[in-house]
Amino acid sequence: MSVNVADSIDRQIIDALRADGRRPFRQIASELGVSESTVRSRFARLSELGILQVVGLAGLHGVGAVEGHIAIQVVGASAHSLAQRLAQLPEVKLVAETVGSADLILDVVFQNLGDFQRFIKVELPAYDGVRRVDFLRTGELVKDSYVWAH
Repeated sequence: MSVNVADSIDRQIIDALRADGRRPFRQIASELGVSESTVRSRFARLSELGILQVVGLAGLHGVGAVEGHIAIQVVGASAHSLAQRLAQLPEVKLVAETVGSADLILDVVFQNLGDFQRFIKVELPAYDGVRRVDFLRTGELVKDSYVWAH
């Protein structure tokens, strides 16, 4: 997929929906100075391409969930195959192969601290090739802004 699939208008539509996924196309069109049909057709194209999806997200801390970020060093095994296996776990929300001091990065969400700790201390080290596990438990959210600058 080309990096240039989404232009400036597409990105502004994405940003508007990121701020409020229920914002009417009419309002977005007015803010951007384009027609409502332009917003509607661009939304449809971005959705069909898999670039955009509008979903409801729970504030994880508000519902008592434990969120964390995990860096894994892999030795003697394929980081890619381990990533594929970890991606199947429902608590693992993101898996990425990396370049740097870790081979994989995971974002995880657990219902409680005990489950999070068991995953870090027992489950992950049991996977073949896991050499080192570093983790950060998410605390107070200071900023959550994945928008493009206009």
